[in-house]
Amino acid sequence: MKKLLAISLLISIVLGLSGCGDKKVEYKDKVTLTQGQVSQGITIGKELAPFTFKDQFDKEHSLEDSTKKIIFAFTKPTGHIVRTYMSTRKPDYLTSRDTYFIADISGMPSIIAKMFAIPDMQEGKYPILLIRDKEHAKMFINKDQKKAIMLISLDHKIVKNVKFVTTAEDLKKEID
Repeated sequence: MKKLLAISLLISIVLGLSGCGDKKVEYKDKVTLTQGQVSQGITIGKELAPFTFKDQFDKEHSLEDSTKKIIFAFTKPTGHIVRTYMSTRKPDYLTSRDTYFIADISGMPSIIAKMFAIPDMQEGKYPILLIRDKEHAKMFINKDQKKAIMLISLDHKIVKNVKFVTTAEDLKKEID
């Protein structure tokens, strides 16, 4: 039984760590939404659903009036695009732009998150807010665009628009 458990754990680790390179996202076109409901907690023209998430260092962050942009990554490849882009920036790059980066790790086995993913994220000195609960992820994910990076533009917590991008170049254009 112990041997089977060890083999299962090893397979999970290999599968969890595969794909950590710079993978391309399937979508090619940018999508911008300027009206309507994007997800359960995101409707353009209305206040964004409030949140408090812990980052990779276990520090809590909440939506603030001053927040201008939020970057969501719901898949491993999109998270890697954002993290690769951020690795070339100063640690205060996001905070100086009143921007949060939120990564959904709710589908990741907790042992993999604790042993590998979070320690890897701690190497980046900028905060990565983590969605650890699938119910929280449902509030924000747009199922039609979950393989793209979602960028929300805010004005005093009111959603102005939502863009979906798939490249570091497009990400840079939206943040800078």
